[in-house]
Amino acid sequence: MAALAFLLFQFGPKFFGGGKITAQPLRNESRLVLSANPRAPEQFCDVWTPEFRAQLTSRGAAVRHFELMGSKYEKAGRPIDLSTTPDLDFNRQLRFDFHNSAGLPPGKEWNVDADLVDWTLESHDAKSCVFTYRDSKVELRKTISATGRPYELAAEATIKNLSDHSLYHSLTVHSDAWHTAKEVKGSMFRQSPLVTRVECVLAEGKPKRLGEADFDAGKFSDAEHFPTTAIDPGDWYQVQGAPAFVAISNAYFAHAIAPVQAPVAPVCQLLIEQHKVGDPENDGSIYRTRLAYPGVDLAPAASSTYSVLAYIGPKERSVLAAAGGGNHRFSELIDLGFFSIIAKVLVAFLLKVHSVIPNWGVAIIILTVTARTLLFPLTVPGIKGMIKMRELKPEIDALNEKFKDDAQAKGLAQMELWRKHNVNPLKGCVPQMASMPVWFALYTTLQTAVELYHIPFLWLPDLTSADPLYILPFIIGTTSFMQQRLMPQQGDPAQQKMMQYLMPAMFTVFMLFLPAGLGVYMFTNGVLGILQQQAVEWHVRRSMKSGGGSGSGSGDIKVKVIGESARKGKGNSGSSSAKLAGVGPLLGKGKAES
Repeated sequence: MAALAFLLFQFGPKFFGGGKITAQPLRNESRLVLSANPRAPEQFCDVWTPEFRAQLTSRGAAVRHFELMGSKYEKAGRPIDLSTTPDLDFNRQLRFDFHNSAGLPPGKEWNVDADLVDWTLESHDAKSCVFTYRDSKVELRKTISATGRPYELAAEATIKNLSDHSLYHSLTVHSDAWHTAKEVKGSMFRQSPLVTRVECVLAEGKPKRLGEADFDAGKFSDAEHFPTTAIDPGDWYQVQGAPAFVAISNAYFAHAIAPVQAPVAPVCQLLIEQHKVGDPENDGSIYRTRLAYPGVDLAPAASSTYSVLAYIGPKERSVLAAAGGGNHRFSELIDLGFFSIIAKVLVAFLLKVHSVIPNWGVAIIILTVTARTLLFPLTVPGIKGMIKMRELKPEIDALNEKFKDDAQAKGLAQMELWRKHNVNPLKGCVPQMASMPVWFALYTTLQTAVELYHIPFLWLPDLTSADPLYILPFIIGTTSFMQQRLMPQQGDPAQQKMMQYLMPAMFTVFMLFLPAGLGVYMFTNGVLGILQQQAVEWHVRRSMKSGGGSGSGSGDIKVKVIGESARKGKGNSGSSSAKLAGVGPLLGKGKAES
């Protein structure tokens, strides 16, 4: 039952979702380019650090490529590129747009007459790039530089009014990503690590995380979250409050932009544009986030400066904690789910173990052993209850035969037998269910641990991917089969036989698709379960020998029918006020005596 609950919790939406897709009611977005005619050749500038190489382009003065350095973050021998929109001028990371598509307020004049500027690369070195633009109305200067911390870029832009009258601008700072439907589909029992969400984390309060379903066509009628204002055309989800950062995030990587300095305070705006043409290879979504600043009127010769901090990289916990000097809540990029309080404890313990024993596979094993040991007292009542039920099986079989023609009398007799021997079939379930949040939290912890990304262990090449040799799934299936075989058998024999083969088969199939790191946990958990079960059985057998057995048998139990009228059939009757000898009213009819 616990395994079934886990499956429904984790994979239920995948099998029971669906429905017809209706086109989103998105407005045509302004796509004006401020450029010379003919358009100037594109210029490039690279920013290098030990952790990344960022290629910037003069078209938008934005990020065209962002490649991670180091063998850990390679795919097919090439660095992982976190920029998924290199050829989309209007959908690049760190694009500054001073011409908000929400429109121009009455009586105003734009300071910048387009949404995309073709800048000039003025200067650059390995750590920074400076872009400029100038015409009769405006002078723009934008600097993008490495901060010295891993995976960070600082971007600062200054706008100056060169005209002889007041001009208006309204800035939005963008970060976009593109993924095809095929990429985010995932496998049978595993959610794809590329499943992406758009997020807004406020300076205070809970993060807002939205997926594709939050941008279905019907959702845009919600005027509270999709307002039509001077900075929102009505198709961006707007989060009220002071943002710590806005982000695009998947299981292991994220793009985040935090506001640092501006003449006015921004708000978070989120959007997922669905592009569905009926072709699995080309269907997909553009995940869009932006900081939207209220409009500003600049007097002649006046200027405004805006600066932001971008984190583009893996969601490594130690790096996120220090990102931005620890002032922007970047650690909230890691979503540990509903049981995050428990998961944070597990993560802290896992990291502590790894700091002592620098092997992630061993750290997972030690974490599982520790969790299983601490939760062992909750499993003991269940194991003891099953052992007692097994000891009573001959007597239950005798009662089944004795009352085979009267189900109610049989039920009452079994209840009395359990009462005499202090057995409650449900007694062991409640403590075990109480431990389920820990296992849910542990699952989430391992699913979101980029620290395990491309980390080998034994024959496993990557703890975040399935075992390519399929060895681990069959080891886990065998362990589960042994655990079922050793479990005290009680109840319906046919049901027990089914569970004996069904559960191992389920775990084997699951692990064909789930990350190997979870497999290491499940194998360790299964072995510990067998050892703990054998230890409890040994203790119970020893106690029963010293205590003289399990007590009197079923022959002592009799069922006497009391009631107002007899039911049809020999030996069957009923009453609306039946009682079991020595206890209060029961749910059945009849009376059991001992």
